[in-house]
Amino acid sequence: MENKVMPLKVYQSPSYEIYGISKNPFAELASEGIRDVESIHVYQEVDMKLSMALSEVLGNKTSIAFSIVGPLGMGKTQRLKSLAKSIEENNGKAIYVKVDTNDILKITRDIFNAFKPPKSKTAIFLENLSKKLGFIDQLEKMLTSVDEYKSRDIAELLTKEMSKYPHSALLLDELENMQTAREQEKIQFFEMLRHFISNMPPGCIFVFACVPEAYEEYTKLFPAFFMRLHYEFKLRPMSIDETFELVKKRLNGVRIRDTDDPIYPFTEKAIELIHSLGKGNPRQILRLLHFVLNEASKHKFDPIDDYVVTTILEEPKSLEEYLTRIPDDYKELVEAIVFKFKGGPVSYIQIAKEVKKPGIQVYDHLEELIRLGFLVGDPKGNYKVPEYVRRFMEKEERAGEAEE
Repeated sequence: MENKVMPLKVYQSPSYEIYGISKNPFAELASEGIRDVESIHVYQEVDMKLSMALSEVLGNKTSIAFSIVGPLGMGKTQRLKSLAKSIEENNGKAIYVKVDTNDILKITRDIFNAFKPPKSKTAIFLENLSKKLGFIDQLEKMLTSVDEYKSRDIAELLTKEMSKYPHSALLLDELENMQTAREQEKIQFFEMLRHFISNMPPGCIFVFACVPEAYEEYTKLFPAFFMRLHYEFKLRPMSIDETFELVKKRLNGVRIRDTDDPIYPFTEKAIELIHSLGKGNPRQILRLLHFVLNEASKHKFDPIDDYVVTTILEEPKSLEEYLTRIPDDYKELVEAIVFKFKGGPVSYIQIAKEVKKPGIQVYDHLEELIRLGFLVGDPKGNYKVPEYVRRFMEKEERAGEAEE
């Protein structure tokens, strides 16, 4: 029987005027999308330690290497971007690379591309001509294949480029995405980084960020590299007091009507419940706050207490309701699992091919959907809808057969 794509109910855009705010302030989860991120950042002890390390480099012209470790959504990227901004504000060169592949040649090329000025058409023509004639520079030759990859030589070239600036930083984000590289290639890349750290120019910072599971694996594989790190900063979950501060700061930025209660329209019990459900993970907490405020505004719940939160977050009553709850960025993935792959189980590679998106991005989004409770995983690493959603699908199918 041909799958029937059920039309989704289109809701009117929610209005937040009932709460005296101009928009939903919890919509922006990642720091990349926020212009003045410092104004809403909730500072923890780790931020003071990062600030001290930065001051040491800027003030004493020393060089420092450290790691930032924490689960997805804990603020690693935000802190790396903040370090980059501080270096650049002090006439320095900051290279931020989001590791989006396990290809060490591409990652290394991304690092060195940051040193290249914008190219004119003439420069591009001359460069292409020189390559055709066989004049390939030292770096390009080493990046033609992993067999040509010379860790020490690449590190020395990187040190040479960094030393041209009074202050500099190399910031590698999401290094866990290298986990699937071949072991020999990982050894080559970490050896390059080890040599670089050992010979960093004065005023230079090297930082990488990754999730705890990858960090533990890398530590066992490359002990010599980790011995070179000066610090290891582990991010912890938000406390309940920090969650209150997060809510206050976000709401304060969109107030269009004064209020004596800085957390209105939420009650304390509501925020305590959301903090508990999000397990202190900032991104999870923001997702829950965004969804609850969005749904509450449609029904004009005022105030938003713990009972309202429970009502909104309870299990959906239909397939339609389940799909409308999926965050917009992830809706296409879930709809593919439901309608194309009949609820799963299905691999992230199959889903990536179906939606025509990068595999690593799809994998990250699917893992986030598991954390949010919209999908479940299986021992083989595949993804599927929860059992209650499968029951909805079976009910829809039986109804369709009855109509025929």
